Amino acid sequence: MSEVKKRAVYLLLSLILLSGCLYLALSQEHRQQGGQRPNIIVIMADDLGWNDVSFHGADEIPTPNIDALAYNGVILQRHYVLPICTPSRTAFLTGRYPIRTGMQGYPLKAGEPRGIPLNNTLLPEYLQKLGYSTHLVGKWHVGYYSDYHTPVNRGFKTFFGYYSGYITYFNHTIKQDNHTGYDLHYDNPGRLSVDYSDQYMTDLITERAETIISKHNSKKPLYLQLAHVAVHSSDSEDVMEVRDMKEVNASLGYIKDFKRRKFAGALTALDESVGKVVKALNDAKMLDNSIIVFMSDNGAQTVGFLENYGSNFPLRGLKFTLFEGGIRGAACVYSPLIKKSSRVADHLMHITDWLPTFYSAAGGNLEDLEENLDGIDQWSTLVYDKETKRTDALLNIDPVEKTSAAIIGKYKLINGASREFNDYYGDPGTDKSYPKYNVSSVLKSLAGSAIKDISQSNVKAEDVIKLREESRVLCQHVTTYPTCLDRCLFDVHSDPCETTDLSSIYPKIVNDLNDYIETYTKVTVPPTSLPVDPNSFPEHFNGTWMPWIKLPDDYHSSKYYFSSLA
Repeated sequence: MSEVKKRAVYLLLSLILLSGCLYLALSQEHRQQGGQRPNIIVIMADDLGWNDVSFHGADEIPTPNIDALAYNGVILQRHYVLPICTPSRTAFLTGRYPIRTGMQGYPLKAGEPRGIPLNNTLLPEYLQKLGYSTHLVGKWHVGYYSDYHTPVNRGFKTFFGYYSGYITYFNHTIKQDNHTGYDLHYDNPGRLSVDYSDQYMTDLITERAETIISKHNSKKPLYLQLAHVAVHSSDSEDVMEVRDMKEVNASLGYIKDFKRRKFAGALTALDESVGKVVKALNDAKMLDNSIIVFMSDNGAQTVGFLENYGSNFPLRGLKFTLFEGGIRGAACVYSPLIKKSSRVADHLMHITDWLPTFYSAAGGNLEDLEENLDGIDQWSTLVYDKETKRTDALLNIDPVEKTSAAIIGKYKLINGASREFNDYYGDPGTDKSYPKYNVSSVLKSLAGSAIKDISQSNVKAEDVIKLREESRVLCQHVTTYPTCLDRCLFDVHSDPCETTDLSSIYPKIVNDLNDYIETYTKVTVPPTSLPVDPNSFPEHFNGTWMPWIKLPDDYHSSKYYFSSLA
């Protein structure tokens, strides 16, 4: 071989080697030195309103630990969820719109024989394949009628929490069709068991999370999902249960509405939980390689069924509705891996995006994910503030309620809006009697202190004030609002409070959005809601809600493989 050819071959091999090195470097740039996949911690609040977190500008209820995550991370200003809990959690776990699984519509009842179809691979199952130790603490609510549908058989190493939509904060029971049963479980693979306690549920969730973190083998990455009962109402006579009413009255007595004050007490305990979890991660030397996401599953149920006195103000509507107050959820993400942090992100994000985003952040190959995912990988958008690939989103199709909604660009279309609960609800949080926002309490909170301990660029007081103002939604005060029950078109960029219906002005945009919705209508699985099965009642299981249907061993090829027994 000539000298020229030798040099050419050498150069070619060098280029190939360099390309391989660059590929590995790029695929692992989100990791810390040593190649450790990042720990992923998801904290999901239940029925938390847009205006209930103080980083959105309200002074009524301080949430210093949640705020510390927001200011040191990325405030997700346009994070869309589903209008109710079961569909939101389904979307989060599957990366698919719930219309694809029949899990849209009314939330799953205790004792209802349906769940996420077993032919869907869930987020924790994907992460387990990447070596993650996966744990769920708190709410499940996507089906438990058979053992196969419980969390520890769907990708979680352990589960401590409740199967149904909510439980009382102290007794840990839920009532369905006049049947009240216990619903607190501590499950491991091959063992489903009841865990008896009368401790305040928010504290139980926190303590379990702290234990998981402190005992975690640092050689493995951790996926920890905390799904709080807070701030969902209880079905007790008290509506909302607090840890210590005297403490709440002493610290939050300036809130005149007693029921709103109790809500604030439950939220304060939730905020404390966030701080303790962040501190536990720092104590375990895990925080510097962690991704922490805080979100609500849907808007607050201020009034109506199972009202909790939360606030979506100034956004319109509440839980169960497709107005912004029901589906534009409070959310933020913190991680030392984010290169452009301490910012407000106005890009469109949907709850289905978290599955591919986490998988990408963990170094997984997106081609390994199942087909027909609706989620979009937004990791580079979060880390570097790059332009998002998401320009549109289906918000829901409910053939039972005859409602649908979607967003393309800045325009949002709602079809079949209800006459009920389409107003503006909740406290504005700006009353002069409320204490002035305490920036120092944010910086010195458990979460703020833990972040400062590992951060080289600390957020300052002026940064907090600036970010808080940027994330505040301001709308012209309205005394009337468009009913537009058949069709509502809003420019949610310039009119996030949905005060002006534009459907008569832009009929082509209405048609385009309806065409978009129709493409999803063609693949929509009818809602699989079923009557509660009397065989599920807790008196059959020593007073506890438990899986009650034995599925055949060949369930993968049977009718039970799908979402329900319909």
